[in-house]
Amino acid sequence: MARRLVVPPLFDLSLVPDLAPGDDLLDLNAAFVARLTDDACLRALAATYATGGRGVGGDAGERATKALFVRAAAAVLARGRHDSGRLRAVGVVLRLSAADDPALRLAGDDVELAHGTTESGADVVAAAARTALWGPETERARGWAAGHQVHLLVETDQQLPAAVLLVGALGAERVVLCGRFAAEHRAALSALPPFAGVAGIESWAPDWRLRPEWTPGSEAVRWVRRATAWRAGEPWAGWLEPEEAARLPEEAWERCRGVALTVAGLESWARVTGAHGNPVDLEPVVKLAGVRRLAAELLVGAPGADAGDITATARRLAAGPGPRLAGFSPFRLPAARGSDVPARWDGRPLARHATAGHDLPRWDAFDAPGTLGADERTALIAGLTGEFGAATDLFPGRFAACTVRAPGPAPRWEPSAAVVPEEGQGPDGRGPGHFVVNLRSGGAFRLHPRLAPVVRRLAAGDPTVWDRLGETVRTRLSGQLERAGVMRRPQ
Repeated sequence: MARRLVVPPLFDLSLVPDLAPGDDLLDLNAAFVARLTDDACLRALAATYATGGRGVGGDAGERATKALFVRAAAAVLARGRHDSGRLRAVGVVLRLSAADDPALRLAGDDVELAHGTTESGADVVAAAARTALWGPETERARGWAAGHQVHLLVETDQQLPAAVLLVGALGAERVVLCGRFAAEHRAALSALPPFAGVAGIESWAPDWRLRPEWTPGSEAVRWVRRATAWRAGEPWAGWLEPEEAARLPEEAWERCRGVALTVAGLESWARVTGAHGNPVDLEPVVKLAGVRRLAAELLVGAPGADAGDITATARRLAAGPGPRLAGFSPFRLPAARGSDVPARWDGRPLARHATAGHDLPRWDAFDAPGTLGADERTALIAGLTGEFGAATDLFPGRFAACTVRAPGPAPRWEPSAAVVPEEGQGPDGRGPGHFVVNLRSGGAFRLHPRLAPVVRRLAAGDPTVWDRLGETVRTRLSGQLERAGVMRRPQ
């Protein structure tokens, strides 16, 4: 049966659902990102920060810096490339566009409630009532769905605030909830007032593919999060727990385009532990897939893992041989209930704690000897990202597109960097000029006026400008740009 399918914001912008014949799609996730990254919207956002409008906080220097970063994001997006720079630019725009929202804080791949957590249905409903982020998308859905039943696709908790608004706008009686998150939390969602009157909550969820613009040659690439989602004969990519990767048959790796592995512990590739604490042997996977197609996201704060253990694992991943280091995320223990819940994690004792009021639980709080505290974990992630981010091309977020590596050598100019003119008061208080902004590192610096035209051409991909510089100037400038992380040394 054909469906009218609505994808609420916020979801992975590099994915699209695989529709059946006759299905109709309203992708409000893509529409929301497209609206915020429109040229006119970006100019207005930069002006808001530059002038202190719309109640944005911070002193003049802080606001000027944020305006500069909005303009840098606009410059990166204007190149029209689908690369890491684009993902970082969208992340900057989402974060700064929502900075004054009373309910939500956005990142490219995440959302946080200003008050509470998405593990609490009551907190989500309260946030949806306060947010001002999705007025145009809600009205668009209202017109598109008039007189029809729609399937509202809720794959993750990040989409819940928008889903609450859409159910209210469309009328609960005309909405069927579907998707992975909706199916997993059917009972709790049914008890929430906004969803109590929906026409149904189905276990159906579509398959997903990478949007063709994010794949080499615009190839149709299936997205795989569990081994059961793999299909023989199709190109695929995925983000997998170690045990899911180990379950895939040998033939699966022949058409793999890239996989990120979620690693919580790594003694060797013969003994890798994921978030659930079940060690598996991934040596056959590494051999079959080849290290170029594999990356490892390191979870920080697993039971019994101290800072020394985690840092050593990060250095082993960064140095190779083996899958490359993708980045760092906080460890969270997957929620579990019932009498057979294990009291150990990879052989280490732990005690789980359910949190009162979390009717939409995804994680359990826990105690385990030797485990990092929350503040220690946050500080270690920041330190590791700073240590490895300069020399290693870490993923810009948990996007499906990050797993598919572009062919050929990395570009010499950092895709996340731009040269930005500042016509007003610069963030350094020295007035107009040109700044090099690196969205990857979060750094920016003023260019000497005589060098601005040169660096603009370098950023545009013209390496011939080096030939017009004297050796002393060329050496000094290339060193400055390489230290700032906006240029790579020639390979």
